[in-house]
Amino acid sequence: MKGEGKELTDFALLFTAGAAAGLFMAPEYGQAHTAAVISFFASVSLALYPALILKKTNHGEIRNDILVPYMLRAAFFCTGLYCACISALSEGFTGDAGGQWFLQAAAGRSASRLKAIIGSIPFRDRESNALILALITGDKTELPTQISTSFRISGASHILALSGMHLGVVYIILSRVFSVIGNSPAATRARSAMTIAVAGFYTMMTGAGASIVRAFLFITLNETARCTGRKRLPMNVFSAALIIQAALSPEVLGSVSFQLSYLAMAGIYILYPKMQKWYKEPQAKKTGNPLWRQINNVRPMKRLWDMAAMSISCQIFTAPAAWYYFGTFPPYFLITNLIAVPLSTAAINLSIPVIILWPLGLCPDILIEADNAVIRAMCKSLEIISGL
Repeated sequence: MKGEGKELTDFALLFTAGAAAGLFMAPEYGQAHTAAVISFFASVSLALYPALILKKTNHGEIRNDILVPYMLRAAFFCTGLYCACISALSEGFTGDAGGQWFLQAAAGRSASRLKAIIGSIPFRDRESNALILALITGDKTELPTQISTSFRISGASHILALSGMHLGVVYIILSRVFSVIGNSPAATRARSAMTIAVAGFYTMMTGAGASIVRAFLFITLNETARCTGRKRLPMNVFSAALIIQAALSPEVLGSVSFQLSYLAMAGIYILYPKMQKWYKEPQAKKTGNPLWRQINNVRPMKRLWDMAAMSISCQIFTAPAAWYYFGTFPPYFLITNLIAVPLSTAAINLSIPVIILWPLGLCPDILIEADNAVIRAMCKSLEIISGL
């Protein structure tokens, strides 16, 4: 339905604006303390007004009060301001809980083991180990300078930064693996719980950066909606994730990866669906031949347009911020993404079974060679594009 989820989006934007305002006050202890007290009472008062109106009238009449929508939006702004101020005031008062939380320690050990396995895989080119390490764990320390430079100049730096694309590939693999459980209500809940647990542990293993936490929240909200039978509206998921992340870590609002990640998703959710409709593919002729029916269903030009539309929609929304922070704009971003995104996705899909099978001594050489070939093709393509 048109406009569905708009109110939650408004609340999320105002909450984020309030949190951002709180960050400006954070350096001054007195200002932050005063703002925290005022914003607390303001948010409670603003939220109580609709509650009192609701108590006195029928549920359907609450929206007839012209002040209610504005009061609720103001309440979200004040709540965001309060969260940011409290987060700033609580720094230094967390204390020592006697070491790392056991899950954090387990994630750290698992990450070290994963990096060791990736480093031991006998790829023909040692650069492949470094690139797989960056794609799977986000560790770019071993990446050769020339590869980093070609990724940066060609506009493919986002592929090396762990984000929704990487966790999305993991999510798809988990969904397929856990699909053997079945589709009953109990099985669906079990699948969702296991998917969230594994995705969460992977997020911790990779350092829980702003963009991958955003992706984890999207997965969690989507799976929760699936289990409860609710509609999975993209902008509702976007808005709820934004509120949660800004509430738990207001300081993340200043992170470039956080801003670019949400801007890219805004482009995908707002502009991409409209751009998808611009391409009108001719209707395929009806045929009784099953092979031709399958060929007609592939629709290669439509798939190519969808990939291009997604790349353009992301770039339109992220370009102003990228120019502001980095002062550059990749002129060949469309060619780069049409080549690098499918190849990097293929590399991740091939690397996961290689990483699992290699320590067991069960990994066939052809799988390692295929993974290496895909990585070489991606690096060579980006090297050519960066030299244009």
